[in-house]
Amino acid sequence: MRTNKFLFYAMPCIVMASMRLMGCGDGGSGDPAYGPGWPAAHADGHNSDYSPVKGARNIAFAWQRKFEGTINLGPTTGMDGQVYVTTSAEGCHLYALDARTGATRWCTDAVNQYAVASSALLDEEGRIYLADDEAMHAFDNTGRLLWETPITGFPLSAQFTQTGKVIFITHIGLLYVLDRHTGKAVIDRYSLAGGMPADSTFDPQACMRGTEACPCANTLAFDQRSGRFFFTYWKPGTPQAALWGMRYTEEGGPAVKKLWETSALPGGSASSPDISADGSRIYVNANTGGLFAMNAETGATIWEYDIGYEPGGSQSTSPDGYIMPAGGGNAPLLCIRDAGDHAALVWRNEALQNRGVATQVAGKLVYPTVAAGSERFSYDLLVVDVLTGRELDRERLPGKGLFTVGTTIGPEGNVYVPTFNGLLFAYRPD
Repeated sequence: MRTNKFLFYAMPCIVMASMRLMGCGDGGSGDPAYGPGWPAAHADGHNSDYSPVKGARNIAFAWQRKFEGTINLGPTTGMDGQVYVTTSAEGCHLYALDARTGATRWCTDAVNQYAVASSALLDEEGRIYLADDEAMHAFDNTGRLLWETPITGFPLSAQFTQTGKVIFITHIGLLYVLDRHTGKAVIDRYSLAGGMPADSTFDPQACMRGTEACPCANTLAFDQRSGRFFFTYWKPGTPQAALWGMRYTEEGGPAVKKLWETSALPGGSASSPDISADGSRIYVNANTGGLFAMNAETGATIWEYDIGYEPGGSQSTSPDGYIMPAGGGNAPLLCIRDAGDHAALVWRNEALQNRGVATQVAGKLVYPTVAAGSERFSYDLLVVDVLTGRELDRERLPGKGLFTVGTTIGPEGNVYVPTFNGLLFAYRPD
């Protein structure tokens, strides 16, 4: 068993083609390395927090679990009937649960508590990739450790490249690309700062907000069609965070190349960027309350929309440009639409306080968690019409939940909602 150094605190990164249910969906990437279902932290390589599964307009409570540690991100799911969740609880830090009952099929302590910063990444062959602050690990779907590769720092989830390699950036700005079959490095470790970071310690408050002491505090978004990937980075010594665009290529040998950076994120950002369905735009939040659309090729700002608060996670973006910002504070539930050269408000409901990542599904539905009236730490899961904001169904999350940290849609249409204090709820189509 690994030695657990100290408890990891909350991270706000709070997140299928027709019947095949391709893992990257019709909203983004189509690389076969991604497993079917919800295989990545924010659903797919584009970080869309969108599922092409036809969503249910009515849902019913199925089961719940309580873990003694924290849960920081939504689970991932595959077609093998397993739900994968990471937790900081003592003992096991990666659990595989039965999607029907929530019972533990297996768990492992081969990763330490820093694994809670990531959601498990699943490939088409059922393998699982998960890092802590010591190594990136690969498991098969029975929990058997296949390989582990030492790393410095910890990432906030990983993605696949267009050629199926595992790519990730640790919180201190070190980029790795590994062969997913062997764990061997495909390129030399790449430092965003140009040299080895002087300090690899971890500041929980900085990582919660993506500020200078935690330079890379979110999951990179990767476009399989172009090889471009995007992430926020607060370079040491600079006045604010920037959005970076880079490209991974294997032409002439595996390599990464910086394309551009734009220092347009005042106050930093711990919300993962996401890529539009056509790959032309990047959506990213600043801690000052601005949601930006950036040109993916040049990094130029296309528009900025003031949502009025600092979001506690990344937004959900549908293939046709409907955007549901994550909650934060007493934030209202709202929907905006990318209208080309500007963002247009579709609706805003001040009576519904958004308490998590409002995940969209096919059929123009969204599943947000909201405050349950005036009762402290009580939340409801809603089914809402994306186009009108009309509430279609409401289900209580049993118990006291602090706040939700990402909503996941399973391939069977189940809705999985975890809370920071270790609760995981499952709802089925009714």
